[in-house]
Amino acid sequence: MRGRVARLTRVLIRRRAEREAPFAELQRIESDPAYRALFLAELEAAIVDREAEREVVLAEVAAAADRLRSLLRPERAA
Repeated sequence: MRGRVARLTRVLIRRRAEREAPFAELQRIESDPAYRALFLAELEAAIVDREAEREVVLAEVAAAADRLRSLLRPERAA
């Protein structure tokens, strides 16, 4: 029984720490102006990178769609 209680206690403490980490990060972002500026700059850069990747994927999808259309409807030589 003691072994189970000890193991359960370790699991609960570990889960509590895992839940508190994001909250601690949020508190630091809210309370430290320099850290907030750094966080927002990194967030903005990640958003810009993701948008650029999205644009590349959209262009690739459009090109693939054009290739498929050309295969399905080949132009006839006049």
